[in-house]
Amino acid sequence: MIEDLKFFAMAQRTMHWLSGRQVAIAENIANANTPKYQAKDLAPLDFKNLLEPEQQPVRAVVTNPMHISPVVEKTNFETVTEHRPEESKLNGNSVLLEEQTKKLGDVKEMHTLATTLMQANMGMFRTVLGNGQ
Repeated sequence: MIEDLKFFAMAQRTMHWLSGRQVAIAENIANANTPKYQAKDLAPLDFKNLLEPEQQPVRAVVTNPMHISPVVEKTNFETVTEHRPEESKLNGNSVLLEEQTKKLGDVKEMHTLATTLMQANMGMFRTVLGNGQ
């Protein structure tokens, strides 16, 4: 029910994007010494796409109750390979730990902002419902 409200749907998709971006950055950091590893990141979050309803994933049809229905995850965001040969190490690795650390800080700041906005909006709902003390 609450996901039907545009603000909460946008916040949910933003949190999902931030989670995916954190995973991509963590993979980059884990592979900082892997030869020829190219750093990855998620494509920037597009505000216009946040307003559109999220596509429902395709689900498998179960014809027998004894069959297990596989869990289909929501659509993932596009992963972009960052290729900058001028900043690559001698072994071909393009991960710069300073840059990845900065990106982690950006993810944390955006997550804090999204969480704060969600709490403020939930507070407004509580006030309207009479439980906002």
